[in-house]
Amino acid sequence: MTRTGLLQRFLNLDRRWIFLLEAAVVVIALVGPFGIGVRITKPVNDFYRVIHQSDPSKPLLVAVDTPPAGLPELEPMIVAILRHAFSRGQPVILISLDIEGVAISERLLNQVTGEINAQAQRAGRPEPLESGVDYALLGFRAGYSSVIIGLGEEIRGVFPTDYYGTPLDAMPLFRDTHNYGDMAAAIDISWSSTPEDWIAFAGGPYGVPILVGCTAVSAPQYYAYLQTGQMAGLLGGLKGAAEYERLTNNPGSAGRGMVAQLGVHALLVLAIVLGNAAFFADRFISSRRPLSSTGPKGTDNSGA
Repeated sequence: MTRTGLLQRFLNLDRRWIFLLEAAVVVIALVGPFGIGVRITKPVNDFYRVIHQSDPSKPLLVAVDTPPAGLPELEPMIVAILRHAFSRGQPVILISLDIEGVAISERLLNQVTGEINAQAQRAGRPEPLESGVDYALLGFRAGYSSVIIGLGEEIRGVFPTDYYGTPLDAMPLFRDTHNYGDMAAAIDISWSSTPEDWIAFAGGPYGVPILVGCTAVSAPQYYAYLQTGQMAGLLGGLKGAAEYERLTNNPGSAGRGMVAQLGVHALLVLAIVLGNAAFFADRFISSRRPLSSTGPKGTDNSGA
């Protein structure tokens, strides 16, 4: 096959081969023993510092305000926050302003507490985490701003019971927990604009530190709140989650996701470079071919 023929075959390559290569790169990156270094940015470091320097006896309020569509970027954040808090012996209260966030909260809470309790059991120790003592799942309430304001007055006025119907007054966790003044921080994990509600109705009026985890495409709209101090820290997208995993020394799915993302981006850049190189090489070779001595109608143009 001629050089021109090879270039033409490459230029006409079925795009499904590219998709197959992308799938292979993702699978290899996710299951292989690969890692990637990430530089810790100030918003993520501030997020970590607020939690790590807070009083561990005060609970973290975590609002899971995302549907399943936001989980590829936001789930690693939730898992990392839970692991960080529990490693410090800090209680966590989970709520949702998005109705789909309740099932997500329950699944991830059961996942993390199950892992920690199983490790303790294998080591011959009693299970360290108990519902109503170390964590509580309160569930969903509609209303956004009214719910956020209500939590600043009395948490029992919004959630008299937890998600399973247990009264808050029956839980040791809420013995001294009534409002934002008794909490270390309010964390909103969101793929919409709910962080602005938390800033306006919780951070401003009640002074509780507001921490936000959001998708990468939403992160730029919150930088102004970081600059003014209205937001204490920010995890932006998969990279923000990977940075937080590194800070807490707890590798997770965000770090593996970054490897897959890097691999796919590298493959696409390589495909673009090779495609352009092949295109211009084909044009160059075609321009150097000798012109035919026969005219368009088959007449002899030699001048004889």
